[in-house]
Amino acid sequence: MRRRPQGAISVIGAGLLLAAVLQLPATTPAAAVAPALTIVPTAVGNAFTVGQQVKLGFSTDAATVGWTVRDATGTEVAKGSAAAGSLNGQLPLSISTPGWYQADLVATAADGSVTNGGTDFSVLTPYDFSTSTDTRIGVASALGFSGTAFPGLEAVPLMAKAGISTARDEAFWASAETTPGVIQFPQKVKDYKAALDANNVDFLNILDYGNPIYYPDEAPSTDDQRAAFTRYAVAAVDQFGTAHTTYELWNEWNWRDLDGAAGGTADSYVALLKTVSPAIRAKHPDVKLTGPSLAVISDWQAWFTRFADLGGLDYVDAVTIHPYVQPNDPETSVALVNTIRSIMTAHGSSKPIYITEQGWATGTSSQAVSEPVQARDLVRGELLAFGNGVARYSSYNFMDSGNDPANMEHRFGMVRHKLDPRGALVPKPSYVATAVLARQIDQLPLIGQTRFGTNGYDVAFNAGSGQSVHAIWSTTPGLVSVAAPAGSAVRVTDLYGVVNTLTADPGGHVWVTTGPDPVYLRGAISGVAPSTRFALSVSPEIAGDPATGSLAFTNPDTTGHTFSVAAGGTTTNGTVGAGATTSVPVSFPAQSSTGPRTYRARVTVDDRVVGLFTTSGTATAPLTVTGSHVLNGSGQDVLRLRVANASSRSYTIAGLDWASGSGSGSLLGGTTLAARGSTSADVPLTVTAATTWSASLRVSGTGSFRASGKLNPVGTPTAAMRYTPVLDGVVDSGVSQLPALSLTGTGTPPVTGWGGPSDLSGSLWLTHDDQNLYLTAEVTDNVFSQPSRNGSIWSGDGLQFGMTAGAPGEATRTQEIGAALTDAGPVDTWRWSPVELAGVPPGVQAKVVRNAAASTTTYEIAVPWTTLGLAASDRLLSATVVINENDGTGRRGWLTWGTGVAEAKNPSGFNAIRLDPVSARSVR
Repeated sequence: MRRRPQGAISVIGAGLLLAAVLQLPATTPAAAVAPALTIVPTAVGNAFTVGQQVKLGFSTDAATVGWTVRDATGTEVAKGSAAAGSLNGQLPLSISTPGWYQADLVATAADGSVTNGGTDFSVLTPYDFSTSTDTRIGVASALGFSGTAFPGLEAVPLMAKAGISTARDEAFWASAETTPGVIQFPQKVKDYKAALDANNVDFLNILDYGNPIYYPDEAPSTDDQRAAFTRYAVAAVDQFGTAHTTYELWNEWNWRDLDGAAGGTADSYVALLKTVSPAIRAKHPDVKLTGPSLAVISDWQAWFTRFADLGGLDYVDAVTIHPYVQPNDPETSVALVNTIRSIMTAHGSSKPIYITEQGWATGTSSQAVSEPVQARDLVRGELLAFGNGVARYSSYNFMDSGNDPANMEHRFGMVRHKLDPRGALVPKPSYVATAVLARQIDQLPLIGQTRFGTNGYDVAFNAGSGQSVHAIWSTTPGLVSVAAPAGSAVRVTDLYGVVNTLTADPGGHVWVTTGPDPVYLRGAISGVAPSTRFALSVSPEIAGDPATGSLAFTNPDTTGHTFSVAAGGTTTNGTVGAGATTSVPVSFPAQSSTGPRTYRARVTVDDRVVGLFTTSGTATAPLTVTGSHVLNGSGQDVLRLRVANASSRSYTIAGLDWASGSGSGSLLGGTTLAARGSTSADVPLTVTAATTWSASLRVSGTGSFRASGKLNPVGTPTAAMRYTPVLDGVVDSGVSQLPALSLTGTGTPPVTGWGGPSDLSGSLWLTHDDQNLYLTAEVTDNVFSQPSRNGSIWSGDGLQFGMTAGAPGEATRTQEIGAALTDAGPVDTWRWSPVELAGVPPGVQAKVVRNAAASTTTYEIAVPWTTLGLAASDRLLSATVVINENDGTGRRGWLTWGTGVAEAKNPSGFNAIRLDPVSARSVR
């Protein structure tokens, strides 16, 4: 039900003035109750295999249920709707291609109210791991814990189905020995060990932690405490044996219980090893005992060196480490492993290295990564480890431990939490990616790791009979040629298990795209190298319109070729001459979904499928709603709502509903929004205190598009008159007659050893016209020095400014631009933020002239509104202007008008500016 305001509002849309008086209804009807929608998986974790009927379970009291299913590339693979009763709580899908899938569900009640929901599912290639002896791929399973944050036994078959060979878990000492001298492991632990055995999953048993019946601290620190712990450790090996079970002594000793008596020191840890290891080995000589489960944080190198100096390596069969690098890519952890190995080598040890924890959390934390990035980082982390000789890898962890997306500790899992609204234990992309890795390398010995290009990686495994499996990726996407005997098959499997088979051309090559997602190549492969023979490109996609692009074929051969490109369900034919380049168009079907997209094209040359190419993009919504705090010609606050249509179709707006403070209303109902067109509506407001606004655009058949933001009081803004200066390095007389803004600031300027205005001071003027904002500054500076260029000009003498739309503190997207006369001669301009736009700002003109005799530097800068992403007609922006100081010995500091760039990046310290429509010439 739409909310309606009291009183009257004015509406301006596409130059048409509309007026409406909207009154509250005499009676308010009861609000509609949205239908219930709950995900109830029909199979544990929505885990299916190829050939098995996919059925997504749900419960709802809605009249109808609609669905859209997308694969890992973002491509819609199923779509429809049906009466809820006819589905009987199950949505059957005819999907048999391996992969990770997400299903969006829409439950609609008879009155039209809607509830959105969804779930995820996996389709894996069947694979029998029951006889596999490969123990490389493990996971932290957390089966030994209790409570909703941890999985139950139903998780074990899911691990086995993915090919996870080892579960790292715990049988806590404090739970096993509650009466001194009586060690009895809980039935829960015995049950999960039995489940692991039944599913052919090995057990990596962490022997930990303290026991309050013996001492208060977590870690043992005396001979008596170590003896008590040793009795527990021996009992654990008695209970769980040595077949398919490995033991890890403690977890992150160097990081835990640092305030306890043991202090987390290497000395206290080795003292424990010297007690525990001989005792276990005396009774179980075939035991595999590992440690120190090193947390690679703080002064870990010194800790591990001390551990090795004390002989700790003599008491373990493998060294275990936890090289977390989140949110960085796993390539950064290679150096950590190499450092561990170098310390071991220096101490005469070549024992295996296990990574028993490494992971990437998803969610909304600033340190989190997206779910697709988690998938590729986990797989790359494992491949890099194996390629670097690491014997085992346990990712952290199997199930999300909570549902708060802002809490990193909740989101390390590869399946969702048991209470997740998308369904208990349903897969994240990393579950499927791990399962594909396990299928690709199961029991294949490592050949080695090589590099290609600048940022390419190739980890190869021996598949026997002259065949090999190469896992390749590149942090810089590009094309590679893969060498294989002419006419031989090369099977290409992507990160999520989709398979394509290529045939090597007469020259003995196939071509594939490499990017951050690993792909697997299987065949008689002899090399991988960068190539430029083919290039796939796709223009930005608008949801609802086809995505279009081209495939370019550069032919270095002395003969021409016929070729075809299969993309988006259609095939396009072409020819390319000897030594020539030609392109053919590609098109991908229109989809209603938005979000990341991967586009695929398969190329056949002279009747052989020789290439598989991908490129990435993002499908954006056809309609967008934005809002700006603006000032009208008389300086009154206005909320200006804009609606833009980026698609090739026109839309009829059902309503643009807005709310701010106690006011609300609906605008633009019945307005036709033309293809590639836009319209706007103004809501006059009185902003006396900080508040918020929201807007929702309703368009029949497409759902709603929402936007929201802040509104802050403007106060008394600085007026920027309408005036176009001549950029000649001399302050225009028309500018100099306007009131100047002081760049000296208030209080003591943050310039080291500032000697007063003659040392550094300045005057600033702001003017504008329809094309540009103009900054004119005359700076007094007794010593001028600008040794830097481009993005480093902030460190020398120069002008730097930050700008946002609206009143100070409303917008977070800041334009930060600078200009400087360099010692090399040219005037350099640079944009630092937004980061994705960093570089020389387009269209900015700057004239900077130094008058050494007068010790002055004059700046005249024109910045196009299009570069700033602001509209001059909005008449309100916020800014700060900084003069940086360098007397030849490095940056001494700065003077500033407003704050929020030099001190800290905080636009709430900017000053409000009103673009005065009156010409400066008319007020002289």
